[in-house]
Amino acid sequence: MAHITRNELRDTYGLSEQEILDLDQESQRIMGKTIMMVDTALRDLEIEPEERIQAGLNFIEMAMTLIEYNFDSIVDSKVPKGSKLN
Repeated sequence: MAHITRNELRDTYGLSEQEILDLDQESQRIMGKTIMMVDTALRDLEIEPEERIQAGLNFIEMAMTLIEYNFDSIVDSKVPKGSKLN
């Protein structure tokens, strides 16, 4: 996901300050849980080191996908139903 500024969220995507705050808080919550899952995966001595690393990378990829999905959902909710984008 490209770096997007607060001004772009407001001006380009039409998000309110509350929507931006909600998006930021949800992203922080997702990343916090992801850090805990990555830590757990890296400490799991029952699997090989390469598998631990891959598990951690998979958790990070899932988190970024979820954050992007949340962003897309909020932006999509701003588009009036039935309108067509060109």
